[in-house]
Amino acid sequence: MAVVNKSAEYRDIAKHVIKTHAELQWVRQAKVRIGYCVSDNEKTKADQLIFADCRKVPDLYKAFIPYDFIICVYEPNAILLDEKQKEILMYHELLHVGLDPSGKLYVVPHDVEDFNVIIEKYGLHWNGVGDPHAA
Repeated sequence: MAVVNKSAEYRDIAKHVIKTHAELQWVRQAKVRIGYCVSDNEKTKADQLIFADCRKVPDLYKAFIPYDFIICVYEPNAILLDEKQKEILMYHELLHVGLDPSGKLYVVPHDVEDFNVIIEKYGLHWNGVGDPHAA
């Protein structure tokens, strides 16, 4: 069974990312509550490593969980990411946090396999996976 713990490290990275990306300012302004955790689970999907995921907390659970979203980082998969890559990973996960015009929070799906804004800013292989030039 996976061990999951709250993560002050990723919470701090997320605060920095939100502060430095104008398109995420609404998250702070709307007081969206996000919990950050790490898991010792090696998560994969179709033989692809999953570094992290963002989930909306179901309304039923909000009586017990004081968050709107949970971002979980899978440590065995993310352990070799450097600080810049961790910031990009957190940026990616925060882009999943959405608010529709009626004020309802939801999980934003990918534009493509990643988000276009990440590919444009950091390249397709920002995490080193699949990069023929990575050592």
